[in-house]
Amino acid sequence: LPGKPLPNGEPGPSLYCAVIVKRVDAKTRSKTSINELLRD
Repeated sequence: LPGKPLPNGEPGPSLYCAVIVKRVDAKTRSKTSINELLRD
């Protein structure tokens, strides 16, 4: 596994991940409610 080396020299695990943060406003909420209605 690629990553930061441990103190004893062995390679450690890589802990990268994607974090997506979004604020939901009224416009986004209306789009999702239309999508939910179409899926029903």
